[in-house]
Amino acid sequence: MRSADQDREAFRLVPPLILWWVWVGFAAANVADFAAQGAPARFAAVVSAILATVTGLAYALALRPRVIAEPAGLTIVNPFRDHRVPWTAIQAVDAGEWVRVHAASKTIACWALYVSARAKRRDARGAPPRSGRSGGFGGAGGFGRVSETARLPAEAAYLASLPVAKAIATRLDARAAKERDRVRHADSAYAGPPGPVTVRWAWAPVAAVALPALALLVIVLAF
Repeated sequence: MRSADQDREAFRLVPPLILWWVWVGFAAANVADFAAQGAPARFAAVVSAILATVTGLAYALALRPRVIAEPAGLTIVNPFRDHRVPWTAIQAVDAGEWVRVHAASKTIACWALYVSARAKRRDARGAPPRSGRSGGFGGAGGFGRVSETARLPAEAAYLASLPVAKAIATRLDARAAKERDRVRHADSAYAGPPGPVTVRWAWAPVAAVALPALALLVIVLAF
């Protein structure tokens, strides 16, 4: 998805969002049912704590993860940690089980951008050869030089043929290369090391899981 700011893009997959809202509806229906039926206090407290704990996990694992591309670099929002990677520190972006950002000092898996089992099975069966960067998006192939305007639709078609996560990895890899070139051309004397990759814990999802789990433990031990 693309924000109003054209230099900022946020990437995530749809199935985790659907899972999140399905779970929220299920949890809300159960809480309403307990209230309507007047369930015993201990039962209602235990089940409510379980629902709250699972809701915290669903928030951390399904709703929160995303990858944000900004002028300064990538922010990789994983369930419990955030990674900020300057464009100049990115060596490559590719896709294995997840989209992976290879930085100067580490490789970061993007939890939000996974390759589905269906896509893996399709790759395992083998796909028809495509003209890509190795052969050019609509490269020469005996037809002479292809103009830039003719090449763009071929690139778009190639990206559309890929699994979503792999298409996003290709886009991010291309943008990283473009941003590195832009930085180096803007400063002809650029020769310094790439900016640091920063990692920090995200305490909101940690609390969303830990506090209901602790409350559940207290309830079970108290009754």
